[in-house]
This record gives sequence, structure tokens and C-alpha cells, in this order.
Amino acid sequence: MTALSCDDLAAQLTTADTPVLLLDTCTILDVVRAPVRNQLGVHDIQAVHTLIGRTAGAPPTVSFVITEQVLQEFRDHIEAVETEALNALKKAANEFAGILKRIRALCPGDCIPGAVDLLSLGLPQRGRTLSEQIIQTSFILADHHDEVVKAFDRVRLAKPPSTRAKQSMKDCLIAESYLRLAATLHTGGFGRNVVFATSNIRDYQQGHSSLHPELRTEFNSACVEYAPSWAAARHELDR
Repeated sequence: MTALSCDDLAAQLTTADTPVLLLDTCTILDVVRAPVRNQLGVHDIQAVHTLIGRTAGAPPTVSFVITEQVLQEFRDHIEAVETEALNALKKAANEFAGILKRIRALCPGDCIPGAVDLLSLGLPQRGRTLSEQIIQTSFILADHHDEVVKAFDRVRLAKPPSTRAKQSMKDCLIAESYLRLAATLHTGGFGRNVVFATSNIRDYQQGHSSLHPELRTEFNSACVEYAPSWAAARHELDR
């Protein structure tokens, strides 16, 4: 997996001539958490399958992009997220077994399953496989010193997605890298939709009903749309 400079990646995306999905780490890891994450709906999981299918088309009809920072964060956290999801699934399986017992006691004689083995379904390993497929099919945008400097300034000024309470250099580096790529595409006349997907609404919305107004100004300038979920990302890509 080779990371490309902003200009080189912009050239490849322009040649591909497909809508572009810029992915945050949390959005990819959410696929692993899908069975036990209430914030992730069935429509989001369906959107994941749909969009992965589009990257594998002949020709592809959408391009995934991750930054080197996103790739590193994914590698750093995937094992812990999978363990977290498995533990949550075990807890849910135990609770569901208790529910079935109580239902059978309430409805003696009815045809109610004795047990449903949730752990036999290969979860959350299936989610991990999907998340790794997303990584493998993504273009990788190289981190650049200029974006590191801009990210530091964003943290220093507490500009979103940074806050006074949470000065996240990593989040800011991802945001700056994607804004530069989107602006480069726009300046070069790229005519397809460019969408940034992150489920980190706490930092990107900061109490607003959608993207923080300050970020909205920056996103509009770079001609990139914001999506807080996989389903929203698919909608924005298809507009």
C-alpha cells in the first residue's frame, strides 16, 4: 500500500472520474462494532456493502480515500475494537438467553426456540473483514508537513474539530489533509462529488444540528460535503 502525495492522488482520482469518499478512522471501525452499536442502523450497514461493491466494479464507480494517519489509527485500534465488540456481543447473547427463558416460562407449550447462538455467526470477525476490505480498496493520502503545521495551529486556536477540552492533533491533521485534497481536486476542475464521512459528531458538530458553522465555511470553500454516517455518505455521493 503506497501513500500518494496530494497532487499525485488528485491526478489519479481525476483520471478515475468517480465520486470520492474521504473516510475518518471511527467510520471504518464502526463497521466492526456494527452488531452492538445502536447508532449504526441497518441502512448504514447496507450502505457499507453497496459502496464497497462500487469500489470493486469494472470500472469502479466510487473511490475511497484514507490518510496515512487514518491507516495508522486503524492499525493501532482494530484489535481493541474487535475485542470490545466481542465482549459486548457476549453480554448481549447472555441477556438474550435470559429473555428466551422468560418467554418460554410465560408461554408454555408455544414453539419458542430453546436458544439462539449469536456467537456462532462469526461476529465481529465479519465486520473486521469488511473494515479491512475498506482499507485495502482505499487510496492512501500521504501526510504532509504543511498539514501538520496547519493542524497544530488549529489545535492552538481550538478550531473544530479541536476544542479547549479536547485538543486532538490527530483529528485536525486528518481534517487538514482532506481539505487540501478536496481543494486541489476542485481547483483542477474535478466534477464529481467529494464527501467526508465521520461518525465523530461530537467534535465535528459540537452541539450544532450538523457540521460546525466554522467547518462548514471551510468545507464549502473546498467543495466537500459532510456525512455523519455511512447512509448519509451514500446519499451525498449519489446527489
